[in-house]
Amino acid sequence: MSLDVRGVDTIEAVNRNQWNQVVENAAVGRVYHRWGWQRAIERGTEYEPRHLVVEKKGNPVGLFPNFVMESDGLPVKHLSSPKPGPAGPIAMTDEEAVIDALLDAVPAVCDDDVVSNQVQTSGPEFSRYHELFREHGYRQRLVYGDFTLDIDRDWEDILDGMDSSRRRAIRKAHDQEYEVVHREVTEESMAEFYEGFSAVMDRVDGRKTPRRFWLELADFDDRLKLLTLRADGGDRGTILLTLDDERETIHYESSAITEEHFEYNPSELLHEHAIKWGREHGYDTYNFGGTDLDFRDGVFRFKEQFGARPMPALAWERGVSTLKWPAYQLGRRLSDAEPVQSLKSELATALSL
Repeated sequence: MSLDVRGVDTIEAVNRNQWNQVVENAAVGRVYHRWGWQRAIERGTEYEPRHLVVEKKGNPVGLFPNFVMESDGLPVKHLSSPKPGPAGPIAMTDEEAVIDALLDAVPAVCDDDVVSNQVQTSGPEFSRYHELFREHGYRQRLVYGDFTLDIDRDWEDILDGMDSSRRRAIRKAHDQEYEVVHREVTEESMAEFYEGFSAVMDRVDGRKTPRRFWLELADFDDRLKLLTLRADGGDRGTILLTLDDERETIHYESSAITEEHFEYNPSELLHEHAIKWGREHGYDTYNFGGTDLDFRDGVFRFKEQFGARPMPALAWERGVSTLKWPAYQLGRRLSDAEPVQSLKSELATALSL
């Protein structure tokens, strides 16, 4: 049976149930592939959708969510996996033929100003496609790692595996009167969450996902948990979780815990509650999210203290512009070496041709 591949410039062009059926039946489908998450990115960011869909008898059997994004300081663009929420190509049947067809079709949805296709994944599962990626000209990169914790065991075992400093902080946090509240996920609660999230990003000089994205997630509420710590008469911090039923994993998405509330140990209490809730509801893994793979980094050490272990998040990249790709690779190497400004200018001119 022949396979048909088409590019779509909005997820609205694909039936929600058919799209999600592929996600639910694919070997490596995950919550970030789902129709609702992709629509939130489309509506809530300035990224330009360029999704690929493989159909068999008119029904989707494979998906490859992609967005055109600006480059890192150079006048080019990339066809890239969604941000946030990495998602590579997936297939629910005829796995080799479908993935092969998706990768074959990538150049067809790239304009002249797109220099490469960057595929970012989460976890090791996508390693099953490494040889197919390589055959299509992709090279593997290691960008960051997720910190994952096995929660399919008794809480006391999980606690014993934590660093002593984290165990002390949890015990200390229990000395106060507190409550963890499961907030309803609405535009109003997500707008409130964004205010705290934005303050956190300002403090750590982090990357802010646009406010609109968080508001759009209100339509994805069946896969989200918004947990708030209440203590001493007020709200003392909130975290957002994504429920990845496809992978039996809870993903810690983002925090709205500001510095003035650190004395209440909201991180410890909220993560503890989330882990216990996950265990009770059949989840096997708690994903603390990604960070640079550098043990000297403070975020790395903080997540490691919970007993979580770094799991490399694999990425692949392939040039799609015969002329600009070599120049871009040179520019990236020169940028790492801090070249003189005049050389940067000449490179930018070459890339803009």
